[in-house]
Amino acid sequence: MGENALIAVQPQQSQELLTCRVGEQWLGLQVRQVREVVMPQTCTKMPLSADAVMGLINLRGRVITQLDVRKVIGLADRETDVYRVAIVETMSGEDFGLVMDEVGEVIDLDPDSFEKTPKTLDRVWQDVSEGVLKQEERVVVLVNVERFIAMTIPQPEDMDELRVLH
Repeated sequence: MGENALIAVQPQQSQELLTCRVGEQWLGLQVRQVREVVMPQTCTKMPLSADAVMGLINLRGRVITQLDVRKVIGLADRETDVYRVAIVETMSGEDFGLVMDEVGEVIDLDPDSFEKTPKTLDRVWQDVSEGVLKQEERVVVLVNVERFIAMTIPQPEDMDELRVLH
């Protein structure tokens, strides 16, 4: 357990997770990073943005980049306009909206049910996951928000390479 950052951060304190579903997969976000969950907002599409960027939303005067989690993990497009947006705060203080098919409940992270991310999972899951939480009826993948956003949004050094190509 000492190898895993999620557990090692606060071993004596319980950690709460917000459960969300994308496709058939349940995800867990650390509650301390979730500002709020909102209904779909008017979204302004941004030309030349990464594929997973749905656009920008204006949430009570804050401009937030909205990301489609389905695109990041390689699922087909959503068939309905029914979804929820989990507004998460990164360590840099920037907010992002993560589009989920459904938002579940807040649960406590049970260290006895926690395991490291299996190496047999697809590379994208290995890149964004802190581990998995085994429950009777499902497995919840614990998402590292920082790594998820980093693999979704081009980094400044990536943009320099693009400028050289054009």
